[in-house]
Amino acid sequence: MRITQADIEANIPALQQAIRALTRYQREELAEWILNSGDFAEAVSEEALGWGRARHPLTVEEFLAIESGGGARHEFIGGEMFEMRAPMPRHEVIKRNLLKALREQTRAATLIDERLGLRLTVEQTELFYRPDIVVAYGPLGSVELDVPYVTDPVVVVEVFSPITEDIDRREKLLNYRRLAALEEYLLIAQRSPQVIVYRRRDDWSPIELIEMDAVVESHSVDLNVSLREIYAGTSLR
Repeated sequence: MRITQADIEANIPALQQAIRALTRYQREELAEWILNSGDFAEAVSEEALGWGRARHPLTVEEFLAIESGGGARHEFIGGEMFEMRAPMPRHEVIKRNLLKALREQTRAATLIDERLGLRLTVEQTELFYRPDIVVAYGPLGSVELDVPYVTDPVVVVEVFSPITEDIDRREKLLNYRRLAALEEYLLIAQRSPQVIVYRRRDDWSPIELIEMDAVVESHSVDLNVSLREIYAGTSLR
């Protein structure tokens, strides 16, 4: 069904009324989503790289060879590359705060990193995600030390925005929980105090924390950090 300009104009009053009903944080999230969505008319063609479709589905090895050339970073799903948007400063502040706590408290982990990808296979489909933080135990073998990704993290962290929330809370949760080594998956909101913890031991049932004095406890890596520490340096109170 094609939406015409007349359809859009006819629905503007209803859209305005719906926006007025949103909370301040929800309006901020909507504004951020609009500002970072680029040209909506090209939103579908922007995700998958056209030349990848024209040639053939890429293998993970071909994808990694392309990524090694630098430039924009991508995720890889079933033979196609999807460009990742540049992070906002708020995203980076939150991530750095949690990295600091992890590196200070989690002495036993072999690897705590924000740059490595995560490679996995789901029902014969090769996937390559780029979580904000991965934590893994070792020892790492010679093969694991010479590739730009991990395959068996014990903790994965995603700092989500309004644009990525749906994928992080649904697609990635379903796929990450298939990793045999994974014990915890942490989702951290950017625009409001909210941390969602999923644990294998709790059958992946979500635990939501929204108070600044609430403490995120990782049972697998001995981490205790409050939301106040996670959101330090942001405008959130």
